[in-house]
Amino acid sequence: MPEDIAKLAARAAGIVAQQDAVDLLEGVTLLSARSTDSRMAMFFEPMAVIVLQGAMEVTIGQAILDYAPGTCFVGSIDLPVTGRVTRASRDAPYLAIRVALRRDALADLLADAPQVAAEKGKCYAFGPVAEGPPEVCARLLALQDAPEDAAILGPLIQRELLYRLLRGPQAAALHQIVASDPKLTQVRRALTWIRTHLDESVPVQDMANCAGMSIASFHRHFRNATGMSPLQYQKALRLQAPRRAILSGTEIARAGFAVGYESPSQFSREYARMFGLAPSKDLKRLIDQDSAAV
Repeated sequence: MPEDIAKLAARAAGIVAQQDAVDLLEGVTLLSARSTDSRMAMFFEPMAVIVLQGAMEVTIGQAILDYAPGTCFVGSIDLPVTGRVTRASRDAPYLAIRVALRRDALADLLADAPQVAAEKGKCYAFGPVAEGPPEVCARLLALQDAPEDAAILGPLIQRELLYRLLRGPQAAALHQIVASDPKLTQVRRALTWIRTHLDESVPVQDMANCAGMSIASFHRHFRNATGMSPLQYQKALRLQAPRRAILSGTEIARAGFAVGYESPSQFSREYARMFGLAPSKDLKRLIDQDSAAV
């Protein structure tokens, strides 16, 4: 582990303590996990993630990303993903800093950042973090000891962090958030439409019509952007929503019906395929975990 990342991790561990997340600033969150037991389903809005400690495996379509200390993920589009913390403990939790990427903030910086062509196709980038962001993150964490300065210095540090990311190896994915690529704009339109029709079995033709593309073109550009087919994307979203509902107390069958599953057995099979356990066993495991933590 690079020395600067190790120092960041030590400082971050003291801030997060026993919490799962701490908001450092609006749009900047320190994340923590102390267990490797569960597979998670997440919805990634445009964001950057800098890993400080531990390890995590994130699956996007067919791609598997190994988050390790000193790596950085940048996503420029809304993506449903699954993940599993692979190295964490109470004494050495998984730690990462997540930064929301807003189009207006990035557009304001692009005039001052080196010009980089927006990434074509795939809407995320992953690899080693550049030298600049960890140093900025250190000042961001230090700001937690001076809350009276946060209102003035916080936005400046956050702006610098975005600028440093724009100068790093993931810059092309960041530029993609602002770039006006017509094909990507059409795919984004379809993504929004899919999310508002989760309770329906929507044919791909309807998705393509929403995007204003032929089916063949839609399939190609959609897979290039998200790493998965339109139906895989739809299924991932349709399973994430009921999982959150079930873990919040909704009856299993009702949660499946709410997103369009007509057969409880089909819902259970597809749920187990994505999360590793049937809904009832998944719920029991999480209840047992919570009980053991008390």
